[in-house]
Amino acid sequence: MSWLRHLRFSGVPGKITRRLTSIVLIGLALTLFFGGLAARQLELAVDGDSGRADLLLVGGIVLAVLALVAAGALRRPWGLTLGWVLLGLTAVSTFLLTAMGIVTLIFGALWVLALVQGASMEEMTRDWIAEHGDVHPDEQPHPAPQPDRAHGDPENKPTERTESRGPDPTERTEREGDT
Repeated sequence: MSWLRHLRFSGVPGKITRRLTSIVLIGLALTLFFGGLAARQLELAVDGDSGRADLLLVGGIVLAVLALVAAGALRRPWGLTLGWVLLGLTAVSTFLLTAMGIVTLIFGALWVLALVQGASMEEMTRDWIAEHGDVHPDEQPHPAPQPDRAHGDPENKPTERTESRGPDPTERTEREGDT
């Protein structure tokens, strides 16, 4: 249960955790908006009250906007708390639209996964920097290409097959007058 130490309910998460959790919140916002549309249409389909149907749509829109605000607020100490509250409100919306229970389970699991894996990735990044310095792995000097030991030639030498072939008929050739 060492992953539980990565679960945070407040504070400013690291850069990678913010990225992952904001992706989850943006996906949740889209789902909440379409959930509000579905709830409205289901209410109207069973000859329900149009006022209640509009209220369900507005509720879905408000939750979707709140999810977008939470995604943007992750740089603030209360951003994570707002994300947790939003997941709680999504769970409460299950009483109005049963399918939101599935949405709550899926996005709750993604939220916890983003918090745990984001913190784990940040630890690995800190360990890398401590071991190798603050340099990107792609920017490290690469060893010079070794010559082909059998022939003493570089590895990118054309093979016999490519040398014996004529010019590629699909290649454009320079014609007189072209500049």
